Amino acid sequence: MKLICDGLDLSDAVLKVSKALSVKAANPILEGIKISAYGDTLTLLATDMELTIEKKIKADVLMEGETVVVGKYFVDFAKKLEKEQVELSRLFDGGLQIKYSDSESELQVFPAENFPKIEKDVDCGYFEISQADFKEVVEKTAFACSTDDARPILKGCLFEIEDGTLTTVALDGFRMAVVKKQVSSSGNMKAVIPSRALQEITRLLDKDENFLKIYLQKNSLFVEVENSSLISRLIEGEFVKYNHILPSSFENTVTVNKDALLSSIERAAIVTRSDRYNVVKFDVKENIMTVSAKSEVGNVNENVNVMLKGKDITIAFNGKYIADYLKIIGEEFINLNLNTNIDPCVITSVGKEGYLYLVLPYRINA
Repeated sequence: MKLICDGLDLSDAVLKVSKALSVKAANPILEGIKISAYGDTLTLLATDMELTIEKKIKADVLMEGETVVVGKYFVDFAKKLEKEQVELSRLFDGGLQIKYSDSESELQVFPAENFPKIEKDVDCGYFEISQADFKEVVEKTAFACSTDDARPILKGCLFEIEDGTLTTVALDGFRMAVVKKQVSSSGNMKAVIPSRALQEITRLLDKDENFLKIYLQKNSLFVEVENSSLISRLIEGEFVKYNHILPSSFENTVTVNKDALLSSIERAAIVTRSDRYNVVKFDVKENIMTVSAKSEVGNVNENVNVMLKGKDITIAFNGKYIADYLKIIGEEFINLNLNTNIDPCVITSVGKEGYLYLVLPYRINA
């Protein structure tokens, strides 16, 4: 194998596929990046058997062939070659020779035949969504996925399509995000997609106006964006029946300016920084909400103007959970929809439908 390619193209491709590299794998070859040179194309591929990313770039292929190079070293090397023309050669005595400017280096390789075979199956159900909408869906849900291995099903987002409406749900046991979008699809379908895979798909997208086609089968997802493709295992199991968590009605609605509330919560977070639960209390009376927090470090008490429909209420939350939501919405005002200080709070944007955020409160002595 021997080829010449642009260093910037190589660096970009290596960085993209490296997100699928396995760390301390039982099979060392999964710590490698497969390099294939055929025709006028250099293909780079990495997988940890849960996530697979492939990237193709143009190259002047002088001798066709393939090999697998140790990933972490190749990533670091490629970063330093962005301004160079790079020549890659598979040496007969074992090794990948890298030539650039008047220099050359060599990296360890594995036999390409030992690399796992990756199948791309597009003969399955699919849905199509604009890149802009997909990015919004992921941004507004994936942050609420669990990171706890004890409940693997919650480490992904539910994607449920029924009659052209996509409902995406993420929850971690303390909060839940739900987004609805209109899509075109081959039929009704349901899948739980790992949050890691969703984040990596968004990194492949660069044209908001273009549409993204996502193929779903029983155990895996496949997506292709120009010269990049991604395959991910889906999370198996029964997702939480999220509709059962949502209250059917509310006794109180507090309308508040998003930026004013976020600023108060962030200041309150300064004194609760060492507190594991980051408790911030909202005391709503008529048209004033007092945002307060206290710890050994000190205390914060701030008044925020609100509009209250219903009764006065005092309720407390993990301030980070509220702030996470406020940072990703674009609307100026939000509604805090409440019943009692021990029931879930559902937050919605004023003037925009299709997104809601549920947070469980902390029990306090009001």
